[in-house]
Amino acid sequence: MTATDLVHRPLGGARVLVAEGDADDSVVLTAVLRLNGFDAREARTAEAALKATSETRPSVLVVDLDLPDQDGCALIRRVLRLPNPPAVVVVTAHTAESVRRAATAAGASAFLLKPADPVELAKLVGQLSEEQLSRKTG
Repeated sequence: MTATDLVHRPLGGARVLVAEGDADDSVVLTAVLRLNGFDAREARTAEAALKATSETRPSVLVVDLDLPDQDGCALIRRVLRLPNPPAVVVVTAHTAESVRRAATAAGASAFLLKPADPVELAKLVGQLSEEQLSRKTG
């Protein structure tokens, strides 16, 4: 059991996957999303995130660009090639404009700097998950 299991509220919220290599950041991001009613899960590597995305079909992928096994932009490109891919939110400590451009070019829908404001993150994930749902049903 992890700390985020204690705040998991199965409210039927949109499915979100957090791909974050840093254990503390992963727990915090996942907990914030769960506290806001999302069905949030964690993956600590790009390979685990790709597998979880294929299996659980999240509406939104929240990804850090510094994963231990692969660059986050490469993961974004791989995920977006899957059928019915999720929207992608990058949450990273990288402040360079070139990094933002690379993430956007890879297909990220949004870009937040760490530490991400919890209210902004939840609002953004909610908007993107609603857009994903309307695409699937519309």
